[in-house]
Amino acid sequence: MKSLSIRAAIPLFAAAILLQGVGGALAQQPAPAPSVPLIIRKITPTKVSTPEYQLRKNQFVGRTRDWFQITVDYDTAPTWVDEATFTYYVLVLNKKPEPGVNPRTLFKGEVSYINIERGKHKSDIYLHPSTASRFGDIERVAVQVSVGGRLVAMEGVPSGTVQQRWWESFSPQSGYLLNRKETPFAMINFDDYEAIKPGRE
Repeated sequence: MKSLSIRAAIPLFAAAILLQGVGGALAQQPAPAPSVPLIIRKITPTKVSTPEYQLRKNQFVGRTRDWFQITVDYDTAPTWVDEATFTYYVLVLNKKPEPGVNPRTLFKGEVSYINIERGKHKSDIYLHPSTASRFGDIERVAVQVSVGGRLVAMEGVPSGTVQQRWWESFSPQSGYLLNRKETPFAMINFDDYEAIKPGRE
């Protein structure tokens, strides 16, 4: 009886060792990447004045104008995001349009950031003062974010309007929205923003 019990215990012991090895291997595998790599926390459209730079001692830029700035606060979950592309849709309303001209104009612009470390970040885009003077004030904003060619986030101002995909009802005008490298704001709060991918279309 004693020898029979030992023989029966050997396969059970071997199975336990095998399961322990499999469990250890599974425990050592890396955790899967988060399903949502990026979320938009807030979109803030506002007017900002041209920054004043000191050129030489006691000499400043003598004139400032009002730009429209759209800022997006966002969070990223992976350790690194290789690249994220922000597509901005900005609808402006001219309260005194020229006769026969649609008072609303939709501007579209993109900016891509590279090497984004996990954490809190900012993106922004600008409308030149002359463009704002000609076409009007901001009425609506929508922002879409793509990572690896996949749409991962979409928000708008006013809140809750992106579900209507209102921008699809307009023919967008490209080339009017400027990333911060194309404006006098390029060096303002420089470290609050990620590196813009070179070669903007």
